[in-house]
This record gives sequence, structure tokens and C-alpha cells, in this order.
Amino acid sequence: MRFRTTEAIFAVAVCLVGTASAFPAFNTPNSVDASGNICPLLARPGLTCPRLCVRNFDDCPEALQPDSCPSGKQLCDDGTCQISCAGIENPCLCGMTAADVTTVYKACPAYAPTVTVQQYDPNIKDRQLEEACASEWKLDGNSTIGEWSADATDAIIWDVCPTPQEPRMTFVESYCVAFYAIIGAELVLYLLWHLYKSIRERNAHLLHQLCSPLPTTLVSAGESDKDSSSGAGDAKAAITQSDEVVGDEDAMLLRGFDSNKAGAALYYLALASTAGWIVLLSVIVADYYGDVKGHVAYGMLANSDTSMAVFIFVWHLGGIWMITMLACMSRIRNYFRIACPLARARVVQVEERRDEVVLMEGTHNRLTLLASRVRAALISRFGLNIAIESCPVQKAKVDDGVVSFIEHHCTRYVLGEHSGKFQCNSFALGSTHKELLHNRKGLSSSEAAGRAAQLGENFIRVAVPLFPVAMLQEVFSYFYLYQMMCMYVWFYFNYYKMALVQFGVIIVSAFIKVAIRLRSEHKIKSLAEHRSTCRVRRDHVWADLDTADLVPGDVVAVESGMEIMCDGCVLRGEIVVDESSLTGEAMPVRKLPLKDDNNIVFDADSGKMYSVYAGTRVLQCSSAAEGEDGTEILVLRTRTATDKGKLIQRILFPAKYSFVFDEQLPVALLLLLLYGGLGFALTIWLMGHDVTSWFYGVFVISEIMSPLLPAALVVGQSVAAQRLRRQRIYCVDLPRIIMAGKVRVFCFDKTGTLTKEGLEYFAVQQIDGAGRFEPEEIKMSHLPDATQVGFAACHAVTAVHGDLIGNPVDVEQFRATGWELGSEPHQGALEPAEASSLWLDTIVSPQGRRVHVIKRFEFVHARQSMSVAVLDTETGHVHVFVKGSFERLKRMAAADSVPADYDAVTARWAKEGCYVLALAHRDLGRVDDLQAVARMPREELEAQCSLVSLLLFRNQLKHDTETAIAELKDGDTRTVMITGDNALTGVYIARQCGMVGAGARVLLGDIEQADAKGGAQLVWRDTETDIEHGADELSGHELAVTAAAFDHLVATQTIRQLLLDIRIFARMTPHGKVQCVNLHMERAVTAMCGDGGNDCGALRAAHVGIALSDSEASIVSPFSSSNRSVRSCVALLREGRAGLATSLAGYKFLINYATTMSMLEIVQFYFSVIVPQAVWIMVDSFIVVGLCIAVTQAQTARRLAPSRPTARLIGVHTLASIWGQTVINYAFLFGIMGLLFRQSWFRCHEFDSRDIDTSLWWLLGDNFEAEVISIVCLFQFVNGAAVYNFGYRYRRTWLTNYILVVLYCGFMAAISVLTLANPNRFGCLFRINCGDPDSLVGLGYSRPTWSISEYNSPNGNNVLPHRFRWTLWALCVVNIVLCLAYERLVVLGPAGRFAKRWWARQHASSSRKKLYLKP
Repeated sequence: MRFRTTEAIFAVAVCLVGTASAFPAFNTPNSVDASGNICPLLARPGLTCPRLCVRNFDDCPEALQPDSCPSGKQLCDDGTCQISCAGIENPCLCGMTAADVTTVYKACPAYAPTVTVQQYDPNIKDRQLEEACASEWKLDGNSTIGEWSADATDAIIWDVCPTPQEPRMTFVESYCVAFYAIIGAELVLYLLWHLYKSIRERNAHLLHQLCSPLPTTLVSAGESDKDSSSGAGDAKAAITQSDEVVGDEDAMLLRGFDSNKAGAALYYLALASTAGWIVLLSVIVADYYGDVKGHVAYGMLANSDTSMAVFIFVWHLGGIWMITMLACMSRIRNYFRIACPLARARVVQVEERRDEVVLMEGTHNRLTLLASRVRAALISRFGLNIAIESCPVQKAKVDDGVVSFIEHHCTRYVLGEHSGKFQCNSFALGSTHKELLHNRKGLSSSEAAGRAAQLGENFIRVAVPLFPVAMLQEVFSYFYLYQMMCMYVWFYFNYYKMALVQFGVIIVSAFIKVAIRLRSEHKIKSLAEHRSTCRVRRDHVWADLDTADLVPGDVVAVESGMEIMCDGCVLRGEIVVDESSLTGEAMPVRKLPLKDDNNIVFDADSGKMYSVYAGTRVLQCSSAAEGEDGTEILVLRTRTATDKGKLIQRILFPAKYSFVFDEQLPVALLLLLLYGGLGFALTIWLMGHDVTSWFYGVFVISEIMSPLLPAALVVGQSVAAQRLRRQRIYCVDLPRIIMAGKVRVFCFDKTGTLTKEGLEYFAVQQIDGAGRFEPEEIKMSHLPDATQVGFAACHAVTAVHGDLIGNPVDVEQFRATGWELGSEPHQGALEPAEASSLWLDTIVSPQGRRVHVIKRFEFVHARQSMSVAVLDTETGHVHVFVKGSFERLKRMAAADSVPADYDAVTARWAKEGCYVLALAHRDLGRVDDLQAVARMPREELEAQCSLVSLLLFRNQLKHDTETAIAELKDGDTRTVMITGDNALTGVYIARQCGMVGAGARVLLGDIEQADAKGGAQLVWRDTETDIEHGADELSGHELAVTAAAFDHLVATQTIRQLLLDIRIFARMTPHGKVQCVNLHMERAVTAMCGDGGNDCGALRAAHVGIALSDSEASIVSPFSSSNRSVRSCVALLREGRAGLATSLAGYKFLINYATTMSMLEIVQFYFSVIVPQAVWIMVDSFIVVGLCIAVTQAQTARRLAPSRPTARLIGVHTLASIWGQTVINYAFLFGIMGLLFRQSWFRCHEFDSRDIDTSLWWLLGDNFEAEVISIVCLFQFVNGAAVYNFGYRYRRTWLTNYILVVLYCGFMAAISVLTLANPNRFGCLFRINCGDPDSLVGLGYSRPTWSISEYNSPNGNNVLPHRFRWTLWALCVVNIVLCLAYERLVVLGPAGRFAKRWWARQHASSSRKKLYLKP
């Protein structure tokens, strides 16, 4: 019963799609002439006569009498002479036998010449042809020629056999039964599996786990833990959860699954079914060409109508199946597994929310808002923002058991032995310097194995697929499924030549995208995957190990030149490292050993000077004392727990930014499909509602969405990346280039970014014992001894191969003193005993005076100061010096040492652009126990210091900063300074570089005092006059804030109201810079530029970050520039804007192609014609591909324009451009076709397809209609590239795009030749202005010497009259000019600018300030 039902449904579907006539909805050709008179019936030459059948050959007309057969041959019934007539088929039997007919006729020989039918009427063409042939053979009117039938008895009959009844399918053929059985069995099996799975998983909701991506810290339980493995998870270690709280929306959902043989079989059956649908479609296509059964067309599916109906039926079912498989791709494998507790799972499904950060520009149009709401609803309803990954459960052996784990995003999650849950682990080795030093003996092999089992190998594997695999990944998408289904229609409908061309275009498009993707991934792989051999202390002995085997707690020997493969801290000796590839910091950084002090907390900020980081290279290292082991570091973090690992992880699995470009693309594609649906409906109507019209309708839809569209949106980014690389600007995230084209706010660090790398020493202003300033002194040798010692010792400078290394300010300060670093051995705090072992540095004056540094507290951003304790060998006194920001030292120094005019003097120096530091001093006198000083906490050591001097540096701008800032401002980009320096210095630099106008007043916000309630009070003062201003007087002024004021504004939630008025953010910590950038990102697309020192976080946080780094492969931000110039920011924005404009131009060109092509197809279907094959091939193979690539080669504008290119695919500007061109092209095509129908030479010579099978489309192009449509649309296709390649403001004039100019001129010349030239080999290739040789000779042209396929036209040619050719060419030129003028003068020109200003005025509102950014 089920079989009969299926058969009936299938048969009904075939009948529904297979019944109708194949005649256009309306088009009566050759009805009236140009004057409205009824067309006379014209002569139809070149017709072939049917054969005659006679009882005896003597009855054949004289013209058909058979010739006498030569000796040895006999005349057979088919009218030919053969040696033997055995086996010769008699055509007059029409496939029957002699016994089946009343009279056995013989066939007269075929008549070779053709005849002409006068007043040819397609409705009675057969009778007219017979009469013409009878007349040609001089048969008199008394001769009756009968029609063929099995019972015919006439003397002469026409050999026109009756059309045999087409074979019909019964739909009970064996292959149909097999199809029903397979589909039915699959449905039953899937239903049974679903029921079985539902029963087994009835409590599955209780089995999942919410897992935090943050690590759980495993703390060793004292020294006893050193003797046992911690590899067994939570059984052997105390567990401390991360301090950070993760909400449910940030947690990962883990579901465990166990394998099932039946489920696995059904999964592979589903995959086989997908392949089966593809194979089935291929078999139906092959059957169309007769390659399935007996080399007979439709040998399997009986006839054409049934074949087309079955193809359409299978095409739809197969499409639905494959869409479903694509939609469920990430979940389908686990659907065929059984959910189980995580402890028993073989596979864990990790579900993680990956919400997009949508960056829309300014306001939204209603269509975009509607689309966004619909999209958000769909995402919420179907969980489209949930990223799913299946991770196999793996096992690792440890001494006391087995550890189960999964690897997700390069991080290991271990199954707790008792909890039964997965967790990401880390190991805490100590929180103070002394606790960390307790780990200096290293690990045992069993400890290391246990920790390795918990954390995984210290190596981030970046899986870059092979090219074939990447191609498969690329094509497994809805877009390529759409293209594949269209290709099947083309292959089936004998459109295989164009299908092969289109297939080639699809492959090229996919190839380009995959090549760009793999190149980027290989670059990331080269940055991430590094391993080498190092010396590690294991089991109390040194061993050479692979760096992949490192775990926290290992002690590693460091050598000069090696690359650090972990995050760690220095246990012994000193290290100078190059951190440029990680942070962008150009200057080598000195790293010091830990102190043997339990009071010093080791954290991310204060521990920076003692820490080394993965990805950095050791330039120099030295041991603490002669005879001791070399420099050693303690491994703290490995793999993705390192700073480099986190950066790589962010690159490999980035937060998804949905730019307005990406947000509107689905809407644009949906609109295109709706447009295609309209074209499909029109085609069905115009082509006669039959099954053939369905194929033509699919042709329209398939041309709407070019396979080049994905590549066109990517190639522009790749071209921009290559141009940036030539300017030494490197990109590791291509989509950010497009984002750079929309940057509205550009934030800059000051020192090393806007200003030169190193500060220039200027002077010292001493403070006397009475607390008064003395005149500034340039030569440090003229300063008091204590001050000289302070400046010579209060720094962290070291020497590498004779070069001073350290903070640039410290280096410049030390050079200014004229002192030198001594050669005594350096020693950390690992060894007690003699006093000399406490010397961290020895400093020698030009006169030979020596001082020893016995204590140093490094610079900490939170304290804005550093300090040292030094032993003066001449006096035996111990001196304490504190150096830092003048604001910080004012607060901490003894009040009586601070001059009364301290604020005024420091402000004056800052206003003059000086970088101002202060120095405080305290004399501890003679100290017998130097170790007591070394153990002294920082607060005690720095207490009661007295201010002794100000240290002044000149902060010079880079030579090109001013011009770069000016160009950015001219380019409508707001420039902002975020600096750790003093606010007044920032104001001075901002004025110098033009960030603040010369005459602009700057109001500085700072926290000056507490109000009556003890809270902070924000005060705004003019930086020039020091006059206080109220909060209501800020409008119209440039604002600057200190870090304290910024924090106050954030705390009071008023920062957003003032954010876009604040130009300078001063004294900002690294965290404050990130916070400031994030606030700007809420309002506009924001870029950040810095040198990678303390602004790494801000560079990573910004939409577009560019690090000025000497390293080509810096991963601190999406962009890095080895130019170390702010000009790189200008270049980035220029290329970003050009790349965005180019991508949009490519998009518009392909949409213009789609609208023009759909217009061409609808118009040709209206006239029941098809343009010649060669035209299709030229358009899809050469014009579209060549010009689409050429459009991406447009040169970048030399200067930034005062606006940004639109990124809206469905914005007013874009739609006006696309549809304006479409309307103009439509108007000219319709107008020219109307002009054609007014030509007297054309009317009554129109193409009539009533006697041609419309499924044989290649026979429908030899006519005037198809010729004129081809010429007009060819001009329009080519012109689209020039229209959308206008440089406007973001690219140079299109004349500089030499590839486009050459292709454009070449194509235009070729089409002009096709239009204007007399019949020639080139034109005949395209079936334009050509015809049959005899017809051309009849028109007065010489006989062609080349081969011409016979024309399928009553006229025998489609040669246009000379006058009409020039008229047609002139109209096409006018079409070209109007399209170019519309784009240049209306869309991009004054009309467009006027409309934009008018729109802005009409829609101005109180929220305008939110959108307006002052450059």
C-alpha cells in the first residue's frame, strides 16, 4: 500500500510539472509591418522535400527516377544501388514489416536540391512544402499523392511517417521501486532511531555541564606535594577557583556522548544519501545525453517531458536534503550518538555562545533595522550564535592512574576524578618573590608528567588544512550549494558549455578565497608554532628537553640568542630581552632576578621587570656570580596561559565583528533572490507555463547571484594588504582592512608614537635646603654630589655588548650624568653572606668614585615611581633615591621640601613641552647591616624623602607627525591622545602636532580637593590662564583630563556625555587606556596607534590597532608597521578606504551584471529568442571575470578625503547607484528594441519560433532580435566596470587602473567591430552580422572563405543595414555616456552631495552630537 501511494504521488508530480504548451505568453511575429499593415506571407527558401513512396520505381517523377545500377549491383527498396538488398531497411515501411502494411512501397531517391515555399505560413507549413515539392517535380494536378498509413493503397504517397508514440514510464520500473524502497527504508530507520534516542536520552538534560573557560588553580599543598604527582587532578591538590566570575552566558555547555554502532551506520547512511542525491541528479543528466542506457537519449526515463519532470522533482528533493544537512552539519554527528554522563563520554560536544559585535555606521535605515530584528529573532530562536565543536575524549597516563581530557581552542580541559566535570587547570607556584624562589630546585619527572597531563604540551598547534581540504570546507556552504544546483540545471538543459565555463568561474572564485585564507593561516602558524631544545632541571640534574615538554615549576637555563617558549620569572642572573615581536616595544628590556623577600608581592604589574614572556628573544644574559650556574628562569605559564598563547588564541578564534558590510549582505542577497523570483515568474509566464519554462526561469535566478560575488568582496582586501605590505605595514587579520576604511576616531599614544623614540635631556632644576627652586642647570657635573649620585643610580639600565639597554628615559638620564656601569659581578638575592653579594649594580663616576646599588624597586605604573638604595663607598652612607612623576613625588615627599611654587614651575615646564620627573632623597647614614636595608619594604624605604630636583627632558615631535595629524583631520578623522605623561605636556604636544588648534582653549579636568562630604571634586581649569570653569562652560572648548578625572567621570557615569569633547587623556595606566578605547568604540569605529609598550591592551581592544614595531611579525595588534611613523596610520586609512570602496565597487559591478543579465534574459524570452552561445561565453568567461578582477586593481587616492566611503550594501547611495544604472540600461534596451520594430526591413522578417522546440535553445539565436539584444547588453556589461571604478575621493581616477583601461578599451573595440563591420570571421563566430554563404552573396557580399554553420532563420542571415548599425552603435555610446555621467555627476557629484546635505538637514535631531565628531 505504501508503495502504491508513493508511486501515485510521484506520478502526479510529474504530470503537474509536465503538462502545458511551449509557446510564449504573447508575441505574434510577422503580424503587421512598420506601417501597421498586415504582413504579406514571405517566401521560405532552403526547405528539404520529403521522400516519395511508390508501388514501382517507374511511378517516380522524372526528377526522382533512380539511376541505372552498375553491373554487380541491384536497386533496393530504399532507392539505392547495393550489391545485396539483404538487411537494407525500407524507409517506406516506417519501422514496420511487410506483413504489417497493405501495400509495400518503394522509396524514390531523395531529392538533393532545396525548394522555396512562396507565402510561407507556419500553420500549414507541411501542406505548403508538399505542394512546392510536387510543383518542383512537375507532378500534374491530376496526380494524387496520398498520406502514409499502414492501409494506404494510393499509387504514390509521401514518406512522412506518423510520429511514433513516445515510450512512457509506468513508475514501477525496477529502479523506481529501488528508489521508493531506499527512501522509505531511510525514513523508517531515522524515525526508529529518533524514538530509540529519545528513550535513551530522557534524562539527558541532567547530564550536561556548564564549564568556565577560566582556569581552576591547583595549589601545591606544601613541600609534601613535591614528592607526589599532582597529575591525578583534584585528588592531589587543593583547588582554588578563579577570582573572576563567569556568568552563564560566558560559560561553555558540555554534553557527553557515547558511540553507538547503529547510530554510526545511520550517520554514514545520511552522508551516503547526500552523495546519492548528487549521483541521482548526475544520472538523470547523463540519461538526457543518452549515456545511461543503450546510448539513447532518455533511455531510462522514456521521454523528454518525463525526464524534465523527474529532474525537477529530484532537484527539489535533493536541494531540500542538502540544505538540511548543511544546517545541521555541526550537530548531526552527535545526533547519531547517545548522550551519557561526561565521565563515560567518548566525545564531548562543546557549545559556546559567540555573539557578534555589530558595527553599524551612524543611523540605520528601516530596511536594515527590520532585517536586523528578523535576524536577531532567528538567531535567538534557532541558536545560530552557538558555536559547536565536538572534542574527542583523550587519555593520558600518569604514575597513579589515567587522566581524561579534551582539547578545545588549543586549551586542555581535564575531567575531575571525583567531580566528574571538566575544568581548565593552572598551577600556582607562589604569590610573593620568596614563595617563587622556593621552586628553584625544579621538578621531578613524575611531577612534570602529572602537570603535563593536566595542562598539555607547551605547544600551540595551528591546524592549517591542505589545499584540497580547504577547498572542500569552502564549497560546503549555502552559496556554493546554490551554485551547484544551478549548474545541474545548466548541464541538464544542454547548456554544458556555459555550465563548464561557470563551473570554472566558481572554482577560480573559491580558489582565490581559499588561497587568501591559507596564506593568512600559514602566517599565523609561523607566528604560533615554535619549539626548540632547552636545558631543564629535572630530578635535580640538567637535561636537554623539547620546549613542548615544559610545565609550570620547571627551571630552565637561559642562554643568549634563545627564544623564550613560556612565561616565567628570573630566578638567577639578569636577562636583556627583545619583546618587539610580542608587544611591539622597540627597545630591549632588562629583566632582573627575584628578591629573597616574602613582602614583595609578585603580580602582573609589579612583577613585569622580573618576568619573561613567551615569544621574546634573549639578547644577553649573565649569572649572578662567578662560578655559579648560568641564568635561570622559573616556568610560570605555558601554552594558551601565556600572553603569547592568549594572543594566538584570539587570532585563531576571534570575537566576531559583524561590520555593516557583513550585516547587510544577507539582506542584499535576499533582495537579489526576490528580484530573481520575479524574473522567474515572468519567465514562466512569457515562455508559456510549460516544463521548459521552469528551466529558463532557473537560468534567470542563476544569473542573479554571480559565483564571483564572495571573491569580489575578499580580493579588494587582499590587494589592500599587499599594498600595505609594500609600505612595510603588515596585517594578520584581513577583514580589519575594511574596518579601517570606516575609522572615525584615531587614538594615539604620545611618547614614541607622536614624539621621537627617545627623549632629549634638557636640564635639572635643583631645590635648595630651604625648599626653593634654583636656576636650571644643564651640566650634571655642576650639581650637588647627592643629586649626581641619585641620577646616576636611580634607573634600571644595563649594558649589552657595550650598548646601554633599558627604558629610553633612564638611558638618556644615565648618559647625561657621564657615569659608567662598573664591571663588578652582579648578584641577585639568592646568595646571602658578604656585603658585595648584595650589589645589584656598581656605578662609577668620571673621577672614579664608586657607588653600589643594594636595593632597587622597579617602576610601577600604579605608583608612578621607582626607587633605589645605594652605598656610597667614599662616605659609607646609604642613600635612598626615589624618582617618578612630579605629581606622585609631591604627595609622598616631606612637605617642607616642596617649594611653594612647585605646581606653577612644573606646569610651566610641562606647558613648554618638557617631560618632567622629580627626584627625592633620603640619607640613611652609615648602616652596618646592609641586608636589613635589602629586606626593607618599599613603603618604609621611601618614607620621609625630601625633594631635591626636577629632571627635564625635551619631548620632540617626529618630523612627519604634524603633517600626518593634519591629513587625518582633513580626512574627517577625530584624533585623540591617550598618554601616560603629564596632561600639560600632552596639551603642548597636541598643539605642536596640530591635534589641538593653535588658537583653541584647552580646559584641563583634574581632582583637586575633596568636597565637604569627603568625596572627590572635579575642577576644570584653563591651561593657559588657570581660570576655573564650571561644568556648564565646557561647550566649544577642547578638553583634557587626568587619570583621576577620567576615573571620576567613569564612576559618576558622566564620561559618555563628555567623551567626544575630550582630546587628551593624561596619566593613563595600561588598563585606563583600554577602558578609554572601549568607550570610544561604543560611539564609533575606533583605531589605536602605539609603540606596543604599555598600550598593548588598547591596541588589541581597538577595532583597528596598529603597532609601530620594528618586528614584521608582531601579533600585538591586527596591523604593525616597521616604519615607526604616524604616516603609517594615514596609509592604513587610505588603503582601508580604498579597499572598502573597491569591495563595494566589485559588489555593485556584479549586481549590475545580475540586473543586466536578468534583463537580457527576460527580454529575449519575451521574443522567444536566445542570444548566441559565443556571446554567453564571452560575457561569463572574459568580460565578467576579467573586469571584476580589473576593478580591484584601482589605485589608492593620494590623500584622505574628508569623508569615508559608504559600507552600506542597501544604503540610499548604493541603491541609487545600482538602480539608476539599471533603469538607464533598461530604458535604452527597451528603446532600441522599439526602434528595431519601427524598421521596415525588420518587420515581417521577425523570428518565429512556433515551429522550433524551445528546449533546443541553441537554435534560437540566428535572428535580428537576439543580435540587437546581444550588442546592447555587451556594451552595458563592459561599461559597468568603468562606471563603478570612478576614483571619486578614495581611489585615483580610473585612468590609472591600467589593467581596466586595457580590458575596457579592448572589449569596447571588439564589440564595436561586431556592431559596425561587414560579415567577417570574427562576427560570424558570434553569429552577429553574418549568415549562410548563399544569403550573404545574395546581399552583395563576397562568399566567405571560412566555415559557417547553417543559419536557423528564414532570412538566412542577420546582417543589419549599414545605417541601422551606426544608429545602434551611436545609441549604445549615448547609453555609455549617460551611465558614466549619472554616476559621476549625480551619485558621486554635486547632485549627490546636495541630496546628502538636504537629507542631513531634514533628519537633524537632538542626537546629532552623537553622530558628529569634531576632527
